[in-house]
Amino acid sequence: MKSSRYKIFSVDKDNIRIDIFLSSKIEGFSRSKIKKLIVDGKVLIDNQTVKPSLILNQGQKISCDLEIQEKENVLEPQKIEFDIIFEDNHFIVINKPAGLVVHPGNGNHSNTLANGLLFYLKDISTLDPFRPGIVHRLDKDTSGIIITAKNESALQSLSKLFEKRKVEKEYKAMVWGFPEDKGVIKNYIQRDLRNKTAFRVSNTTGREAITNYEVIENFGPLSLVSLYPSTGRTHQLRVHMKSIGHSIFSDEKYSGGNKNIKSFHTKYSSILRRCFKIARRQMLHASSIKFIHPFTCKKLKFKTNLPSDMLNLIKLLKDEF
Repeated sequence: MKSSRYKIFSVDKDNIRIDIFLSSKIEGFSRSKIKKLIVDGKVLIDNQTVKPSLILNQGQKISCDLEIQEKENVLEPQKIEFDIIFEDNHFIVINKPAGLVVHPGNGNHSNTLANGLLFYLKDISTLDPFRPGIVHRLDKDTSGIIITAKNESALQSLSKLFEKRKVEKEYKAMVWGFPEDKGVIKNYIQRDLRNKTAFRVSNTTGREAITNYEVIENFGPLSLVSLYPSTGRTHQLRVHMKSIGHSIFSDEKYSGGNKNIKSFHTKYSSILRRCFKIARRQMLHASSIKFIHPFTCKKLKFKTNLPSDMLNLIKLLKDEF
């Protein structure tokens, strides 16, 4: 390590959350500040980023970069209009539009979902000020359902549901080509060392990732599919569809861009160029989520319609094919 800002810790007990463990080891860092380090990717185990809720095993080695930019420590509440499809005393279920960043990072410190939640939940003082109520996330250009907690007990309960894989999620995506009618993708996902903002699959190392998929309809060079992730790794669905040769349409980061046009018969070229005029982001939508409410024990399922850009893309394809 080059300076005192870098630390390595050996885990000396089992079954403890990483944010709680580090809070007890790093003097002068609150649990919220520890969470921020973890979310920013400055805490690694086996060179892999982790989540604040990760449960540790004795003997693991944790490497930390303790530098936090002070300007990133302040997250201002902002009034942002949400499409709220459900709310009770514990949770808010939001239909997130494409283009809305979930929480600050990589230069986005305002106009995020987190900023809006701080304003909306301004009377709730117990939530993490950097990720208020946020347990899971959607990429900036992925639309659809996201659940947020309104208090600490709801946050912990929701976190446990995700950790135990008791939250069932369905996504809709337009992908390149015609995958097999249904299948399961099971491997490991790790950060791409050649591109620090991207991830890749591995058969041996990384974090386990499982996605089931099913083709809904084929439209010549493109197909509409349902995706059912059993795990929640960063960019999982985008990485997995690329790994089987059927990248999500208009996903430039994961080989879904317009360079694919040349891979198909020239009779599709003009149609695909028109498709790209509609699809200005990856065609991925979190369409439904299902779980048992941890406080009322009621079975809840929330669904949203496809956004207008995906509907317009499907209409164009149906008109042509």
